[in-house]
Amino acid sequence: MAKSLIRNQVGDKVHNIYVPADSGAADTFAQNVLEGTYSVLELKETTGSDQVTEAEDVTIFYEEEATGKRNYLRFLAKSTKSEEDIINALVGKTYNGIKADKVVIISMRTVSF
Repeated sequence: MAKSLIRNQVGDKVHNIYVPADSGAADTFAQNVLEGTYSVLELKETTGSDQVTEAEDVTIFYEEEATGKRNYLRFLAKSTKSEEDIINALVGKTYNGIKADKVVIISMRTVSF
């Protein structure tokens, strides 16, 4: 199904109107109904797929041993990465001004999106 966006300007305000029509039908609608000026944008194609993607939702605790500063970090990792891979990749790096001398994985769960 075609989709179009009509950007309608009336005075100082701009309104976005989404319609389930191609650009020709949306233009006809705008001419007959809308006040002010307008432009029509039509969605030509979409990207992405319906394929389910999995990743690891990881929460870690890291600490800088010299200063005692600590923090938490949450991120999505590739589903092929193990706990050891993640810890080895993070140890010795600095995040938010704190060097990760000690890294502990608090939680790691598989998520789909």
